[in-house]
Amino acid sequence: MEEQGPSIVEQFERTSASIPWYGKQYLAAKLFILAVLISAGVSYGLAKYKETTDYQILTETVWCTDTILVEGVTRLQPNSLGIRNDFKRGRAETFQLLPNGKAILPGFNTEPVNAKWRAEDIYVEIYEADTFGNIYDDVYECYITPEFLKLVSPHTLIRGSRNGAY
Repeated sequence: MEEQGPSIVEQFERTSASIPWYGKQYLAAKLFILAVLISAGVSYGLAKYKETTDYQILTETVWCTDTILVEGVTRLQPNSLGIRNDFKRGRAETFQLLPNGKAILPGFNTEPVNAKWRAEDIYVEIYEADTFGNIYDDVYECYITPEFLKLVSPHTLIRGSRNGAY
């Protein structure tokens, strides 16, 4: 008859015996602790994998322009030339902040405005707009969720949403 090696339980007991505190526990307690640690590790890994940063949301979303307010009183209606019509919401004016630092903003009876942008902490700076720099060029405090974006500067408020329903 062949001699069999130690079972998995025996191997586990032998290996875990050298770990302080853990090695002195009963087998059931060791297995429970191990299961909890594995579950916590898998849960943490999945959460980190699924986590989307504000920067990713900011740069990977084409934002529908819901409001552009200047000096707290002048509501501007974007009207970029060559923009497609959306029959459910009217004109689908959008803006984008691309990862390469380029911003594409709505125009006002003009082509869309090209500018540069950069972000630091909770602030977004838009600068060097090719037109309407008096409206867009500023440092904005950024409020962002996966569905909504609000950029607030001392002079301008820009609100956008993922689906045009702010």
